Amino acid sequence: MLCSLRSIIPCALSPAPSSVHCKSSPATTFISSQAKLVSSSLNGFNGPQTLLTQPVIPISDANFRPYSSLIQSCIDSQSFDAGKSIHSQMLSEGFVPDTYLQTKILMLYARSGDRDDVAVARKMFDEMTERNYTAWNTMILAYSREKDHDEVLQLFLHMLRDGTSPSKFTFPSVIKGCISLDDKEAVSQVQSLIIKVGLNSNVVVGGALVEGYSKFGWMNDAAAAFDEIDGDNVISWNAILSGYLKLSLLEETWCSFHEMLCVGTIPDHFTFATIIRACGTMKSLSKGKLVHSNLIVSGYESDIFVANSLIDMYSSCGDEYSSRMVFELIKEKNQVSWNSMIASYAHLGFYDEAFHQFSRMQDSGHRCDRFNLGSSLAACAALPDLDMGRQFHGYLLRRFLDKDLILGTAVVDMYAKCGCPEKAHHAFDKLDERSEVSWNALISGYVQHDNVEAAIHLYHKMRLVFPPDQFTLANLLTLAANQGTVDLGKQIHAYIIRSGTNLNVVVETELVNMYARCKRLREAGSIFYGMQERNNYSWNSFMDGHEQVGNYSFVLCLFYQMQLHGTKPDSFSLASALSSCIGLSDLKVGKQIHSFMIRNAMEDHKILRCLLVNLYAQCEAMKYAYEVYEIARDKDVYLTNVMISALLERKRVDEAREVFDQMGERTLVSWNMMLMGYSKCGFKNEAFRLFIRMTIEGVIYESLTLVPLFNICASLPALELGEMLHTIVIKRSFSYCSVVLDSAMVDMYLKCGSLEDARSYFDRMDERNIVVWNSMITGYGKHGQSCEVFVLYRKMQEENVKPTGVTFLSLLSACSHGGLVEKGISCFINMLEEDEVEVRAEHYSCMVDLLGRAGFLKEAHEVINKMPIEPEVSTWGALLGACRLHKEVGFGRLAAEKLFELDSENSGHYILMANIYSSVAMWKEGDQIRELMKSRGVKKEPGVSWIQIDNEAHTFHAGDRNHPLAEEIYRTLKELAGKMKTMGYVPDDNYVLRSVDDSEEYLLQHSERLAIGLGLIKLHKRSVIRVFKNLRICGDCHSAIKLISEITGRTILVRDNNRFHHFKDGICSCGGYW
Repeated sequence: MLCSLRSIIPCALSPAPSSVHCKSSPATTFISSQAKLVSSSLNGFNGPQTLLTQPVIPISDANFRPYSSLIQSCIDSQSFDAGKSIHSQMLSEGFVPDTYLQTKILMLYARSGDRDDVAVARKMFDEMTERNYTAWNTMILAYSREKDHDEVLQLFLHMLRDGTSPSKFTFPSVIKGCISLDDKEAVSQVQSLIIKVGLNSNVVVGGALVEGYSKFGWMNDAAAAFDEIDGDNVISWNAILSGYLKLSLLEETWCSFHEMLCVGTIPDHFTFATIIRACGTMKSLSKGKLVHSNLIVSGYESDIFVANSLIDMYSSCGDEYSSRMVFELIKEKNQVSWNSMIASYAHLGFYDEAFHQFSRMQDSGHRCDRFNLGSSLAACAALPDLDMGRQFHGYLLRRFLDKDLILGTAVVDMYAKCGCPEKAHHAFDKLDERSEVSWNALISGYVQHDNVEAAIHLYHKMRLVFPPDQFTLANLLTLAANQGTVDLGKQIHAYIIRSGTNLNVVVETELVNMYARCKRLREAGSIFYGMQERNNYSWNSFMDGHEQVGNYSFVLCLFYQMQLHGTKPDSFSLASALSSCIGLSDLKVGKQIHSFMIRNAMEDHKILRCLLVNLYAQCEAMKYAYEVYEIARDKDVYLTNVMISALLERKRVDEAREVFDQMGERTLVSWNMMLMGYSKCGFKNEAFRLFIRMTIEGVIYESLTLVPLFNICASLPALELGEMLHTIVIKRSFSYCSVVLDSAMVDMYLKCGSLEDARSYFDRMDERNIVVWNSMITGYGKHGQSCEVFVLYRKMQEENVKPTGVTFLSLLSACSHGGLVEKGISCFINMLEEDEVEVRAEHYSCMVDLLGRAGFLKEAHEVINKMPIEPEVSTWGALLGACRLHKEVGFGRLAAEKLFELDSENSGHYILMANIYSSVAMWKEGDQIRELMKSRGVKKEPGVSWIQIDNEAHTFHAGDRNHPLAEEIYRTLKELAGKMKTMGYVPDDNYVLRSVDDSEEYLLQHSERLAIGLGLIKLHKRSVIRVFKNLRICGDCHSAIKLISEITGRTILVRDNNRFHHFKDGICSCGGYW
């Protein structure tokens, strides 16, 4: 039909034929009677009954003109029933009107708005022997009102074929029909005809053309048609503005509005509504407020159409206050007003207020519709608020609205975002019709819960109905990024390439994000640098990927590049940059970023403030860290916790406690942080006092709260206190609920020398991570049970727990302490073959210790020489210790020289070398070592031993006589010394740094012997005597304690700084390897 229209229009230029009029005759009586009835209807017509109940006067002879006036009066007053009654009377009397009157009657039926009347009008039209242009226009306009655009164009086609020339009343309806049928060429052809008939300058016709071209986006043609119109009119301007806005040509929209004002055209409510929408789309609050001022002056502030547009504009610009003020000033709020305000609150994140407005709307008598229900469900999804979402879903179910496509999709989205993907799936299955949005909402829900299988399954099902769109692909790429599954990401990328999908910035950015988070930075860079458009998320994703792998300098380069490319850094960009400055300890760049934040009013951002405190603390610029903290208007608990952590890491414990005490609100994290800080900084009593305060204040603590307390018990060590804590764990049902706490308990028992309790708890653990395995293996090694170490190691492998560098360190240490040279070498070789284990200097140090203890000093030295990495203090220290054991001066002197360079302030190295000289009676050289220490200001670390009795630690130094039971202790030790002599004990003066007259008396006063003496006096005979020493136990004491255990029949456990010694019946668990 449209093709026919295009072919007819060029030749449809013949003039319309003249109308034919029928003869007329008077019918005075009838006309007079009907005129009165029509008059009464115009002065208060009460319905068709008014006419039908009046007496009808027969017609004998008709005069057409009065009838025309009567029919016209009915049309003008919209008294269509009265007009139809007159027509019925005319028909019953056999009255035959002429063309003019027929046209009037046609207009009566065509304009009534009733579809049946339009059908009657069409029947009359088809039966007319002569049709003038008014009859054609009447029918064309009638079908246009009925939105039957096919029929409009069919009639227009017949009109042209009939030879009737279209008028200014014809073309607007025809153009509207072409627009509705999406036929741009037809509009162009109609314009050609308009120009030929000379109506292109007509305001009505030209305005219709402008509107037509604008709706098709042909703005150049629209502008050309606009220029042809005589004079300016607001309708044409509105069409131009709407066209530009539809194409998102926002600057052109604004400039056209400005030009309209300049030429003096007065905007109407539609103009203001259009330009306000443009301001909202531009997110230009300043322009929006300017238009608002203009429309107030023009008197449109109270126009409901304009006011609703203002609400949307202010919402788009993020101005909640202005949006609310406009809404409250509306006197007669309509449904759109309420919907706009509810949507505004939901959009701006004021979700509770959105619910409040929803309730107000219901109270005001307005109905719930798909728009406000959709906004409310979106608010439930964003919060997320499952309970409220269920209430709205229940409302939809009660009113059978849950299957509505838009609302049903909103329900799916709500359940998905509220963490109920199964309920979302159920709501999805209930939908009669599903759109791409529905599928994407459900897929997104499974993506949020990292349910790979369900998301992929839905993706494949969706492909059977809809091709995946940009949102689908972005969702799946997010899933791949969250899971770190680069293979899935590559499959999606491959699909995109194969399908030829045109990528937008969202999908490209998700590709960058996926590859970056999967640490495939080369692929991420390839996508990133190929993007035509990059947004903040693009830059941030690429920066974050490089930050993850420690490319901090490159992150800072990207930070500067994004600014050069015109992208302003947001809080995420700044967070990556500040984190990189922390990684680099770059104070200078960090200060520059801080200045940028101040210039852009971002210094109050909570996360960025925390990062600034961390940065300044990392760079040891605590003055600036304090300044950031002090000037913060809102010292929330997160910022305060960061400040406390920064102070504790720098062992500024008192300052941290001061900040802690000033906190208005403390979270469990705050308490745990202080406890952990006290534990790491050695403030043992303060930690337990703080824990007691926690319990007094009623703070509900968790299992992790006890971890630092167990660590303190392990470091003291304090077995009885640890057992008390274990009782708390049992009472609070914390046992076996946290692998971290379980590991801490096992470690405590091991370091307190209770190997049996540690193993018992270890065996009952449901979950054992590599940390607790390493603790047990290390514990058995330090307790001298080397064989059990490898039994545990095999069991660990059976449970598919992969060894780490710490595991191999423990194995090598166990071999060293057990004298298992071949086993140790085998372990070392196995470690070298493990790809995932990094061989460090500590492992070589263990090998040196292993070989050195076994007497292979030359081989130990060769290991050092062949190390692929620089030997550390521990490496040379292992060699020096082995030389002390075997009285080897040569290698010992070499190791000592290295240690005096690398770690010159450690007194232990000097003491070991002096011991070596003393062991071979090189007293002069020993004195030289002491003089060297003195000249360098190195002080010997005093040996300290302690024993826990009734939860009290008793500390002893060598020769200490300050203990209340000192006399009894010395008397007991002298008695034991006498018995030891009878068993062949001879004091070993190799452990005396210089020649003394009474070496026996000197060795008798060693701190560990004093502690054992107290244990023999105070502890029950069946109790294990547990002594702990900060230095290595000397050889003479080691021999003496073996004899003491045999004489007294007591089990004595000594933990020095190297290992545990279990003395029982004259035997030590170390087997001489210590």
